Amino acid sequence: MKRPLRLASLLLMVTAALPATATERNWSTGTAYTLPKGRLEIGLFQPFRKGQTERLEWSTHPVFNLKIPNIRIKMYHSKLYGWDVATRHSLVYPTPLLRLLRVKGFGISSLRDMDVGGIITSDPDVPPIPHMISSRNEILFSRWLGSSSLLTGKLGIAVALKRGKLDRRTTIDLPIVFPRLGVYYHGYSVNLGIDLLRGLTKRVDYLIDADVLLLPNSEEDFAFEHKGLFLWNRSSRFQVAIGYKLVYGEYPFGTRWHLFPLFDLQWGRQSSPTMKPLL
Repeated sequence: MKRPLRLASLLLMVTAALPATATERNWSTGTAYTLPKGRLEIGLFQPFRKGQTERLEWSTHPVFNLKIPNIRIKMYHSKLYGWDVATRHSLVYPTPLLRLLRVKGFGISSLRDMDVGGIITSDPDVPPIPHMISSRNEILFSRWLGSSSLLTGKLGIAVALKRGKLDRRTTIDLPIVFPRLGVYYHGYSVNLGIDLLRGLTKRVDYLIDADVLLLPNSEEDFAFEHKGLFLWNRSSRFQVAIGYKLVYGEYPFGTRWHLFPLFDLQWGRQSSPTMKPLL
Protein backbone atom coordinates (compact mmCIF):
# COMPACT_ATOMS: atom_id res chain seq x y z
CA MET A 1 0.00 0.00 0.00
CA LYS A 2 1.41 3.37 -0.96
CA ARG A 3 1.99 6.16 1.54
CA PRO A 4 -0.82 8.56 0.44
CA LEU A 5 -3.39 5.75 0.62
CA ARG A 6 -2.23 4.80 4.09
CA LEU A 7 -2.56 8.38 5.27
CA ALA A 8 -6.05 8.68 3.77
CA SER A 9 -7.11 5.41 5.39
CA LEU A 10 -5.86 6.51 8.79
CA LEU A 11 -7.58 9.88 8.67
CA LEU A 12 -10.80 8.21 7.59
CA MET A 13 -10.77 5.49 10.25
CA VAL A 14 -9.87 7.74 13.17
CA THR A 15 -12.11 10.69 12.32
CA ALA A 16 -15.10 8.63 11.17
CA ALA A 17 -16.31 8.02 14.72
CA LEU A 18 -15.88 11.65 15.72
CA PRO A 19 -18.51 14.35 15.60
CA ALA A 20 -19.31 15.55 12.10
CA THR A 21 -20.20 19.16 11.39
CA ALA A 22 -21.74 19.20 7.94
CA THR A 23 -25.24 20.69 7.85
CA GLU A 24 -27.77 20.89 5.02
CA ARG A 25 -31.42 21.86 4.59
CA ASN A 26 -32.67 18.27 4.92
CA TRP A 27 -29.42 16.83 6.25
CA SER A 28 -29.28 18.58 9.63
CA THR A 29 -26.23 16.92 11.24
CA GLY A 30 -24.59 20.05 12.62
CA THR A 31 -27.70 22.01 13.60
CA ALA A 32 -29.98 21.95 16.62
CA TYR A 33 -32.66 20.20 14.52
CA THR A 34 -33.25 16.46 14.67
CA LEU A 35 -34.38 14.25 11.81
CA PRO A 36 -38.13 13.67 11.44
CA LYS A 37 -39.38 10.42 12.89
CA GLY A 38 -38.54 7.50 10.63
CA ARG A 39 -36.12 9.34 8.34
CA LEU A 40 -32.86 7.52 7.54
CA GLU A 41 -29.65 9.06 6.20
CA ILE A 42 -26.17 7.77 5.36
CA GLY A 43 -23.17 9.09 3.44
CA LEU A 44 -19.81 7.95 2.17
CA PHE A 45 -18.14 9.69 5.13
CA GLN A 46 -21.16 10.64 7.25
CA PRO A 47 -22.69 8.22 9.77
CA PHE A 48 -25.91 6.30 9.52
CA ARG A 49 -28.60 8.43 11.18
CA LYS A 50 -32.18 7.70 12.16
CA GLY A 51 -34.95 9.96 13.45
CA GLN A 52 -36.29 7.92 16.35
CA THR A 53 -38.93 10.48 17.31
CA GLU A 54 -39.61 14.07 16.28
CA ARG A 55 -37.21 15.22 19.02
CA LEU A 56 -34.67 12.39 19.17
CA GLU A 57 -32.22 10.95 16.65
CA TRP A 58 -29.29 8.56 16.93
CA SER A 59 -26.34 7.88 14.67
CA THR A 60 -23.37 5.57 14.28
CA HIS A 61 -20.71 4.63 11.72
CA PRO A 62 -21.71 0.98 11.10
CA VAL A 63 -18.57 -0.11 9.21
CA PHE A 64 -16.13 1.53 11.61
CA ASN A 65 -17.96 0.04 14.60
CA LEU A 66 -15.76 -3.01 13.97
CA LYS A 67 -12.68 -1.06 15.11
CA ILE A 68 -14.11 2.08 16.75
CA PRO A 69 -17.42 1.26 18.45
CA ASN A 70 -19.37 4.52 18.54
CA ILE A 71 -22.82 5.97 19.01
CA ARG A 72 -24.25 9.48 19.19
CA ILE A 73 -27.65 10.80 20.30
CA LYS A 74 -29.11 14.24 19.61
CA MET A 75 -32.13 15.57 21.50
CA TYR A 76 -34.10 18.70 20.61
CA HIS A 77 -35.33 20.57 23.68
CA SER A 78 -37.11 23.87 23.04
CA LYS A 79 -36.80 27.47 21.89
CA LEU A 80 -34.87 29.94 24.05
CA TYR A 81 -34.98 33.64 23.15
CA GLY A 82 -35.60 32.79 19.52
CA TRP A 83 -32.92 30.06 19.33
CA ASP A 84 -33.69 26.36 18.85
CA VAL A 85 -31.76 24.38 21.46
CA ALA A 86 -30.56 20.77 21.35
CA THR A 87 -27.95 18.63 23.07
CA ARG A 88 -25.72 16.00 21.52
CA HIS A 89 -24.08 13.12 23.40
CA SER A 90 -21.58 10.58 22.03
CA LEU A 91 -19.59 7.58 23.21
CA VAL A 92 -16.45 6.29 21.47
CA TYR A 93 -14.29 3.24 22.28
CA PRO A 94 -11.02 3.70 20.29
CA THR A 95 -8.88 0.96 21.84
CA PRO A 96 -9.28 -1.72 19.11
CA LEU A 97 -8.15 0.64 16.33
CA LEU A 98 -5.27 2.13 18.30
CA ARG A 99 -4.02 -1.36 19.12
CA LEU A 100 -4.24 -2.28 15.44
CA LEU A 101 -2.16 0.76 14.53
CA ARG A 102 0.64 -0.55 16.78
CA VAL A 103 0.97 -3.76 14.77
CA LYS A 104 4.43 -3.91 13.19
CA GLY A 105 4.27 -3.14 9.49
CA PHE A 106 0.90 -1.40 9.71
CA GLY A 107 1.29 2.30 9.13
CA ILE A 108 3.25 5.00 7.43
CA SER A 109 6.94 4.34 7.03
CA SER A 110 7.89 7.97 6.40
CA LEU A 111 6.00 11.24 6.24
CA ARG A 112 8.92 13.64 6.51
CA ASP A 113 7.76 15.50 3.41
CA MET A 114 4.51 16.33 5.23
CA ASP A 115 6.23 17.42 8.46
CA VAL A 116 4.34 14.87 10.53
CA GLY A 117 5.32 11.79 12.43
CA GLY A 118 4.46 8.15 11.98
CA ILE A 119 1.42 6.30 13.32
CA ILE A 120 2.05 4.54 16.66
CA THR A 121 5.36 3.16 17.84
CA SER A 122 5.68 -0.62 18.10
CA ASP A 123 8.55 -0.29 20.60
CA PRO A 124 8.15 -3.19 23.08
CA ASP A 125 9.23 -0.87 25.92
CA VAL A 126 6.08 1.21 25.40
CA PRO A 127 3.13 -0.12 27.45
CA PRO A 128 0.12 -1.51 25.52
CA ILE A 129 -2.84 0.71 24.69
CA PRO A 130 -5.25 0.50 27.65
CA HIS A 131 -9.01 0.15 27.42
CA MET A 132 -10.45 3.67 27.03
CA ILE A 133 -13.79 5.32 26.42
CA SER A 134 -14.70 8.94 25.81
CA SER A 135 -17.94 10.86 26.06
CA ARG A 136 -18.57 14.21 24.38
CA ASN A 137 -21.54 16.32 25.43
CA GLU A 138 -22.51 19.43 23.47
CA ILE A 139 -25.21 22.07 23.39
CA LEU A 140 -26.28 23.47 20.01
CA PHE A 141 -28.16 26.70 19.24
CA SER A 142 -29.69 27.33 15.80
CA ARG A 143 -31.51 30.42 14.52
CA TRP A 144 -32.78 31.60 11.14
CA LEU A 145 -31.37 34.90 9.89
CA GLY A 146 -33.95 36.10 7.43
CA SER A 147 -35.45 33.52 5.11
CA SER A 148 -32.35 31.84 3.67
CA SER A 149 -29.57 31.76 6.30
CA LEU A 150 -29.22 29.43 9.27
CA LEU A 151 -26.73 30.19 12.07
CA THR A 152 -25.65 27.47 14.53
CA GLY A 153 -23.36 27.75 17.54
CA LYS A 154 -22.07 24.91 19.68
CA LEU A 155 -20.19 24.38 22.91
CA GLY A 156 -19.08 21.05 24.29
CA ILE A 157 -16.83 19.18 26.65
CA ALA A 158 -15.37 15.70 26.26
CA VAL A 159 -14.11 13.49 29.08
CA ALA A 160 -12.23 10.21 28.86
CA LEU A 161 -11.78 7.27 31.18
CA LYS A 162 -9.05 4.68 30.80
CA ARG A 163 -7.93 1.55 32.60
CA GLY A 164 -4.21 2.05 32.97
CA LYS A 165 -1.71 4.59 31.69
CA LEU A 166 -1.59 5.81 28.10
CA ASP A 167 2.04 6.44 27.20
CA ARG A 168 2.80 9.80 25.57
CA ARG A 169 4.96 8.02 22.97
CA THR A 170 1.81 6.55 21.38
CA THR A 171 0.48 9.88 20.07
CA ILE A 172 -0.57 10.09 16.41
CA ASP A 173 0.97 13.36 15.21
CA LEU A 174 -1.31 13.89 12.24
CA PRO A 175 -3.60 16.83 11.42
CA ILE A 176 -7.22 16.48 12.58
CA VAL A 177 -6.37 13.24 14.40
CA PHE A 178 -3.87 14.53 17.00
CA PRO A 179 -6.08 17.09 18.79
CA ARG A 180 -9.11 14.78 18.82
CA LEU A 181 -7.19 11.99 20.51
CA GLY A 182 -5.78 14.42 23.07
CA VAL A 183 -8.71 13.82 25.40
CA TYR A 184 -7.39 10.30 26.08
CA TYR A 185 -4.01 11.65 27.20
CA HIS A 186 -5.22 14.65 29.21
CA GLY A 187 -8.61 13.64 30.58
CA TYR A 188 -10.84 16.27 29.01
CA SER A 189 -11.13 18.77 26.17
CA VAL A 190 -13.40 21.67 25.25
CA ASN A 191 -14.78 22.50 21.80
CA LEU A 192 -16.69 25.48 20.48
CA GLY A 193 -17.72 26.52 17.01
CA ILE A 194 -20.07 28.36 14.70
CA ASP A 195 -21.67 27.36 11.37
CA LEU A 196 -23.43 29.51 8.79
CA LEU A 197 -25.55 27.87 6.10
CA ARG A 198 -26.93 30.04 3.32
CA GLY A 199 -29.17 29.15 0.41
CA LEU A 200 -27.76 30.28 -2.94
CA THR A 201 -30.42 28.78 -5.23
CA LYS A 202 -33.35 26.38 -4.87
CA ARG A 203 -30.94 23.43 -4.89
CA VAL A 204 -27.54 24.82 -3.90
CA ASP A 205 -26.46 25.91 -0.41
CA TYR A 206 -23.12 27.12 0.90
CA LEU A 207 -21.74 26.27 4.35
CA ILE A 208 -18.86 27.93 6.19
CA ASP A 209 -17.78 27.12 9.73
CA ALA A 210 -15.08 27.66 12.32
CA ASP A 211 -14.25 25.29 15.18
CA VAL A 212 -11.78 25.49 18.06
CA LEU A 213 -10.60 22.55 20.17
CA LEU A 214 -8.90 23.26 23.50
CA LEU A 215 -6.82 20.82 25.58
CA PRO A 216 -6.20 22.72 28.84
CA ASN A 217 -3.83 20.12 30.34
CA SER A 218 -1.61 19.81 27.27
CA GLU A 219 1.39 21.71 25.93
CA GLU A 220 -0.28 21.44 22.52
CA ASP A 221 -3.52 22.95 23.77
CA PHE A 222 -5.07 24.60 20.69
CA ALA A 223 -6.41 23.50 17.32
CA PHE A 224 -8.45 25.44 14.78
CA GLU A 225 -10.49 24.09 11.86
CA HIS A 226 -12.45 25.86 9.13
CA LYS A 227 -14.27 24.48 6.15
CA GLY A 228 -16.28 25.70 3.21
CA LEU A 229 -18.75 23.48 1.34
CA PHE A 230 -21.04 23.78 -1.65
CA LEU A 231 -24.06 21.53 -1.12
CA TRP A 232 -26.16 20.39 -4.08
CA ASN A 233 -29.54 19.09 -2.89
CA ARG A 234 -30.83 16.95 -5.73
CA SER A 235 -33.81 16.03 -3.54
CA SER A 236 -34.54 14.91 0.00
CA ARG A 237 -33.08 11.56 -1.09
CA PHE A 238 -29.69 12.61 -2.46
CA GLN A 239 -27.15 15.33 -1.74
CA VAL A 240 -23.58 16.11 -2.88
CA ALA A 241 -21.03 18.11 -0.88
CA ILE A 242 -17.71 19.45 -2.20
CA GLY A 243 -15.31 21.92 -0.66
CA TYR A 244 -12.20 22.26 1.50
CA LYS A 245 -11.01 22.03 5.10
CA LEU A 246 -8.30 24.28 6.56
CA VAL A 247 -6.58 23.11 9.75
CA TYR A 248 -4.16 24.78 12.14
CA GLY A 249 -2.72 22.61 14.88
CA GLU A 250 -0.11 22.50 17.60
CA TYR A 251 1.88 19.26 17.52
CA PRO A 252 4.89 17.87 19.45
CA PHE A 253 7.08 18.88 16.47
CA GLY A 254 5.63 22.43 16.19
CA THR A 255 2.67 24.25 14.65
CA ARG A 256 1.40 23.65 11.11
CA TRP A 257 -1.32 24.66 8.63
CA HIS A 258 -2.92 21.99 6.43
CA LEU A 259 -5.46 22.19 3.61
CA PHE A 260 -7.59 19.19 2.57
CA PRO A 261 -10.23 18.70 -0.14
CA LEU A 262 -13.68 17.53 0.97
CA PHE A 263 -16.19 15.44 -0.93
CA ASP A 264 -19.21 13.44 0.13
CA LEU A 265 -22.35 11.80 -1.22
CA GLN A 266 -25.36 11.31 1.03
CA TRP A 267 -28.57 9.37 0.65
CA GLY A 268 -31.82 9.71 2.58
CA ARG A 269 -35.16 7.94 2.78
CA GLN A 270 -38.44 9.65 3.60
CA SER A 271 -38.98 13.35 2.95
CA SER A 272 -38.55 16.00 5.63
CA PRO A 273 -41.74 18.07 5.64
CA THR A 274 -40.99 19.57 9.06
CA MET A 275 -37.66 21.08 7.95
CA LYS A 276 -37.82 24.71 6.88
CA PRO A 277 -36.40 25.24 3.35
CA LEU A 278 -33.61 27.77 2.91
CA LEU A 279 -35.25 29.44 -0.09
